[in-house]
Amino acid sequence: MSADNERRRLPRLQLDLQVELVDQASGETLGVLVNVHLEGFLMMGGLTLKPDHLYTVELRPITPVPSLEPVTLTMDCLWTRAMGQQDRVWAGCQIVDLAPDEKQKLAAMIEQFTHEAAEEEQHQRMA
Repeated sequence: MSADNERRRLPRLQLDLQVELVDQASGETLGVLVNVHLEGFLMMGGLTLKPDHLYTVELRPITPVPSLEPVTLTMDCLWTRAMGQQDRVWAGCQIVDLAPDEKQKLAAMIEQFTHEAAEEEQHQRMA
């Protein structure tokens, strides 16, 4: 088991819907979620992401989903690693501030994504 896996307490959930992270201070899109849980996430972003830096962001589905509301939270960018593309990085982020109503929205987003993923997996097995 790697050191990264030993530190993880919660399973990472893959998202079937692209969700962008928009910096509330600048309005710029910082990147997109790769996987998520209620304490943190992995994202793919640009070189402007700085480790050990706090960002207040809004998580928004790129294609709007009527039943999902954007989620506002403060994240700590723990680390970044080059992706092999000149201007893109992987970034590990911890959620450091999440209001109770925003946590409910994030939980609903995760629930819907994992439900859809399970449904699609079941459909693929039946095909």
